[in-house]
Amino acid sequence: MRLKKLLLVATVLAALFAAVSFAPALADSTTITFEPPAYHPGSPNGQDGWSSTGSAGMGCAQYDHEIVSNYPTAPASFGTQSLRMSNAVVSGCFGDQTFSKSLANEAGESTATNNGLSGGVRQTHFEAQWSFASAVPSAEQPGLYVVASPDRGDGARMSWVEMADAPAGLEVNFYDYQRSVNDFVFTNVASGLSRSAPHTIKITMDFFDGPSNDMVKVYVDGTLRHTGTSWEDYFRDNEDGLSRTVDSVLYRTGGIPTVDNRPATLGKGFLIDGLSMLSGTPPTNKEQCKNNGWQSLSRNDGSSFKNQGDCVQFVNTGK
Repeated sequence: MRLKKLLLVATVLAALFAAVSFAPALADSTTITFEPPAYHPGSPNGQDGWSSTGSAGMGCAQYDHEIVSNYPTAPASFGTQSLRMSNAVVSGCFGDQTFSKSLANEAGESTATNNGLSGGVRQTHFEAQWSFASAVPSAEQPGLYVVASPDRGDGARMSWVEMADAPAGLEVNFYDYQRSVNDFVFTNVASGLSRSAPHTIKITMDFFDGPSNDMVKVYVDGTLRHTGTSWEDYFRDNEDGLSRTVDSVLYRTGGIPTVDNRPATLGKGFLIDGLSMLSGTPPTNKEQCKNNGWQSLSRNDGSSFKNQGDCVQFVNTGK
């Protein structure tokens, strides 16, 4: 009788261990539209997990970043409220700028450092998408720019995408750090975009252990415009040798105050809406799908697999 009880306990413990061992590291996602009641007009600081201490008057400068209601030139698709940002005021600071709410599950290499700022189950894929529009669709706002970066919440940026206004229309630009030249490389991703229509930017990041192998893709209005790399090697070569994690988006108006601030954009700039983020772990070979591995994986869009065969099909076809 005692032996039977011991065997029963062992069986139950083994089942529990298996359940824990193969518990799915579910993909994590969120969508932000800046609509009430979660958001209200004013500084984004403290609203629904956002941080923006500078715009709230508690940072290096009083940034022109705010949630606005019924902005007269906002596209209809932006609803009743949007995030409005301009570079009327800039600084060289990071932690006081505008950070989105965070995902529960961070993304990054297995050895990346989160500095206690992000957490959850670490994933290998991150993506963020948002729409932006000029607050002055009828004219150029000379020198206007706002930069968006996947981040962990303190300005340790792992990529860089810029929205800018130029004489020929709106632009999307990209910086990545390339070890082959030991420097950041600037790329114009899209130019001549209409000021009278909203545009969508999507950035995807796939993290792979080891140097010089992360993959970053930038889409504009649904079209892949550029494939580059992350800032992993910048941190390896210039700081502590460790890549960083990401779980949010930093919207920043950085620069030199006497050079890069544009007072004429005050109260104008860009409108930003429809921010969505997700983290997950897509499989790269069919072996990862076996032995219940498919349960802890996801497609690039964050959707889960039904079974091992579904996972293997994704590896073979990307669908």
